[in-house]
Amino acid sequence: MSVRIRSPRPRAVPIALIAAVLGLLGATALAQPAVARANTLTVATNGDDDNPGTLSAPLRTLQHAVDLAAPGTVIQIRGGVYAPEANVQINKDGEPGDPITMTAYRGEHVVIDGENMPYTPGELDGSIPRPDRGALHVEGDWWVFRDLEIIHGPYGIFCMNCNDNVFDRLVTRDNYESGLHLFLESGGNLIRNLDSYGNFDPRNNGESADGLAIKEGSGEGNVVRGARLWNNVDDGFDSWEFTSPILIEDSVAWGNGFDRWGFPDFQGDGNGFKLGRGADTATHTVRDSIAFGNAQHGIIDNGNPASMLIEHNTAWDNAETGFVFDRSTSTLNGNLSVGNATAVSLGSSGGSGNSWDVKDDWSDADLISTDTAAITGPRRPDGSIPATDFLRPQGHSDLGADFSDNDDDDDDGGGATEPGRYEAEGASADCDGTIDADHAGFSGSGFCNTDNRTGAFAQFTVDAPESGTATLEIRFANGGGDGRPAQVSVNGAEAGSIPFDATDGWTDWSTATVTVSLDAGGDTVRLVATGSGGLPNIDYLEVAAD
Repeated sequence: MSVRIRSPRPRAVPIALIAAVLGLLGATALAQPAVARANTLTVATNGDDDNPGTLSAPLRTLQHAVDLAAPGTVIQIRGGVYAPEANVQINKDGEPGDPITMTAYRGEHVVIDGENMPYTPGELDGSIPRPDRGALHVEGDWWVFRDLEIIHGPYGIFCMNCNDNVFDRLVTRDNYESGLHLFLESGGNLIRNLDSYGNFDPRNNGESADGLAIKEGSGEGNVVRGARLWNNVDDGFDSWEFTSPILIEDSVAWGNGFDRWGFPDFQGDGNGFKLGRGADTATHTVRDSIAFGNAQHGIIDNGNPASMLIEHNTAWDNAETGFVFDRSTSTLNGNLSVGNATAVSLGSSGGSGNSWDVKDDWSDADLISTDTAAITGPRRPDGSIPATDFLRPQGHSDLGADFSDNDDDDDDGGGATEPGRYEAEGASADCDGTIDADHAGFSGSGFCNTDNRTGAFAQFTVDAPESGTATLEIRFANGGGDGRPAQVSVNGAEAGSIPFDATDGWTDWSTATVTVSLDAGGDTVRLVATGSGGLPNIDYLEVAAD
């Protein structure tokens, strides 16, 4: 099936939405109706908020773009430093299948600098009012934040009662509180490929600024994947009194808890991943992650009494204990502890196949590499952490975290990634559902299995060397018996549809194609289910120039 669309049409905005925006903007909006109807809004340092927000006539402020946005809007920010005097308030919602996206334009470097905002820093022993927390203060659902650097804020991003958001390829550094903080009733958020470092808190002499915090609240379905959290004044990750399960995987925390700022009464802790305190429902999972060189412990339950799952992680060269789970009833399997002051403290926790189950005398000589250059260096173009044998044990491939990039080993029935191919489980994709591997024949290490509902989506960020038409090939399986049709959009504009007819079974993979127009640089391609069955299982999207 091929649908050729050479000139994508902007999606129509409902009349009620236009009326609502016009009502907010009054007579000024009547003079510039293009703003209210725009599906994409551009912001630039040399823009003007009286402009319509086009690429040639951009807006000036992020807040104005947020105020004009509606479900499906893409706020694209030109490169430069934005230093507003008040934090950016994000208090509206996108919709399932139609999130609001705030992203750098075509890979340009965008810095949001909060130095001019209140409470940068707050006074010693003072408090920051909740509305002032965060250079980006988020109380909205269904947003995507991508390719932004947030610095010097009263928190970098403070996300309160926020759900179903994606935080992708962000840098939150040198903020006056935690780099990224989820708070209160916040669930369904995906934090992917975050770099958060150098965050500190003069108000508390280092007691509370973490790289990433999901604290004092609840909400199912929060996932942290591919994060690097380092040199923060308190902890790399902290889930203090968050009572719902959190999944952390493929992440690294190092160098946290040291006084690099000369505080007079230093209070920083210094754990890599701190998983408590919470109710016994806080059954967090940490897998395939590394904690090294922290001032205290590597991975710790911190008084959380729950039964957590800690699998295939590595703790190395931490000043105190590698794994501390003596106040929980957790299960630890396949973990590696080397070079810490103490290897492990289990209490009532148990498990099997860990380094301390294998032998007692582990040392650096047992490791393939202790070279930190790759794990701490620049990320790959897709935002992922570079492949490395850092801290891999010799002769024990089943122990510890593995960042050696062995997805091409075909262990799960998949194959090597081809040029121009974007796997549904990859760093450049979003899956509104789960990444599964229970039906053979897929490529890579898994496939996207969306929720069975209208609006469920799979999204890919693809790179086009130049503007023009290209054919998108989507590999899928649909063993449900009926078609699972989808709308295709590119950069928020409708670009065709695909019926996704039934295949002979969930292991019978087929392909569908659609021809679209792409802009040079990064393009957002979204498949949105138009039927109640959701999408079929999506294996990958492949791009071929026409």
